[in-house]
Amino acid sequence: MLEIDLIRHVKVLGKPALYGSTNVAPIAAENARLLGRLLAQQKTSNAYQGVISSPLIRCQNLAREFSQLGQLSLEISPELQEMNFGSFDGVPFDDLLFEESVFEGSVVETEQDGVEKTQLHWSQLEGFFQAPANIVLPQAEALPDFHLRVKLAWKKLIVQQVSIATKQKESLQLEQGQGKKEYQKAKRILVVAHGGVIRMILAHILALDWQQASWHQKLQIGHGSISRILISQPYQDKQLDQAVKQTQTKDQVQYQQLTQQVTTIAMPFLEEISDEH
Repeated sequence: MLEIDLIRHVKVLGKPALYGSTNVAPIAAENARLLGRLLAQQKTSNAYQGVISSPLIRCQNLAREFSQLGQLSLEISPELQEMNFGSFDGVPFDDLLFEESVFEGSVVETEQDGVEKTQLHWSQLEGFFQAPANIVLPQAEALPDFHLRVKLAWKKLIVQQVSIATKQKESLQLEQGQGKKEYQKAKRILVVAHGGVIRMILAHILALDWQQASWHQKLQIGHGSISRILISQPYQDKQLDQAVKQTQTKDQVQYQQLTQQVTTIAMPFLEEISDEH
């Protein structure tokens, strides 16, 4: 019924760092290469019927260009942006303090603007890497909150797109009943997002423990890679228990009836290059 391709943005400008909510630009040459691959595929097979994107420019730049050149609808979803890493967000790893000192955790004042900042140490970041569900970085989004945000955004996206696809199918069936025969292939949507967002969606569908550090460390979502989700509605149960209907919204019932299958995880779509960003 519906296929959703989750594609991670290309590498970004800037020194190695945790780029979460920081609005860092993608590498233009890499973005152009990925855009070219998507357009070539679209031209030969009309692969996608719509585009959904995170609002951050490393995703949105690609999504907007592809939707415009491919004449596709575009939806910007704020809930699909990457996790906010707070005080560590966008700070180059080279600028973090490695050694423990008497000043750790103290507040220092910058000379330029008078803004007070807390010194950032590798030990804080390492603690988060080892127990991401239990450690909250300064001023950051908690991992459980990030998981809930992405899960709700995914459910909303699925229900919306299945509803659109169903209406299109019904419209086509009506035309065929009037003598207009046309083949209807599965609808496919491209979602341009971030590595952390894609991991959370995959963990949700596969019912895996997103709280474990190993899930985030071992599952590599390469830049420009694609993960594909197949959404189907194998049956239409018109005899749902009335008590269930009364305690759930129409969208909740519809979502529970859907079957979600991960058919591809982080398939390379754009060749990786050696330098890291």
